[in-house]
Amino acid sequence: MALNSKTKSSIIVLVMALAVIGLQKFGILNDRGPLSSPPRSSNHQKHNSGAPASNLSDATVLSQLRDKRLIYTKHGECRMKCRHISEAEIKAILQQGKINHRKSKPADYPCPSFAVEGDTKDGQEVRIVFAKCDKVTKVVTAIDLGKNYNCHCD
Repeated sequence: MALNSKTKSSIIVLVMALAVIGLQKFGILNDRGPLSSPPRSSNHQKHNSGAPASNLSDATVLSQLRDKRLIYTKHGECRMKCRHISEAEIKAILQQGKINHRKSKPADYPCPSFAVEGDTKDGQEVRIVFAKCDKVTKVVTAIDLGKNYNCHCD
């Protein structure tokens, strides 16, 4: 079966589009072009994994998060309670944790979000998602990376 040139062109465009989608899905390409380094192969990377989440250094982002008044979303409070993560532990992670770039969303609008991971005094490995808003830092959610909980939060 011979294909005409219009059909061949359509197939080429389709294959190229699928290739771009695949590269984006695996983190090799974003909307600004190729990333500076390939993604890591493991799905679960402890602390500071992946490509940089923003043009700011991790220390600068963490400092900006710490410098604003800390507030807790309803969802964040519910997850903290369910997963036995205290306000003191949230503050300690904000002081000593590391940004997980794969779980952060620096392009979120109006508040970029940053996943900060670390260990609590009682040995929980946690991920806290903070939203960096204009006047406040919000605790969006709190996750215990070592244990699954059956939380019922809205």
